[in-house]
Amino acid sequence: MQQKIGQLSGGQKAKLLLLKMIMDGCELLILDEPTRNFSPLTTPVLCHALAQYGGAIISVSHDRRYLKEVVSTIYELTNVGLIKK
Repeated sequence: MQQKIGQLSGGQKAKLLLLKMIMDGCELLILDEPTRNFSPLTTPVLCHALAQYGGAIISVSHDRRYLKEVVSTIYELTNVGLIKK
């Protein structure tokens, strides 16, 4: 909390930006593997925050826990196009 943003790691900056977007009330988040670089202790907190998020989320993820806890509709990209699961 005492460091300047410029001194934070890339992952810390990403967490801060995600928090800012949620707090600002953005209506749409586009996330690519949102749980990829989070620790096992941080991932449940992130999933809970995203599950409570009031806007829409377009996300790519292989994390089954994230998909189960956060996602309401899944589309799978196949060789014939998008298939609703």
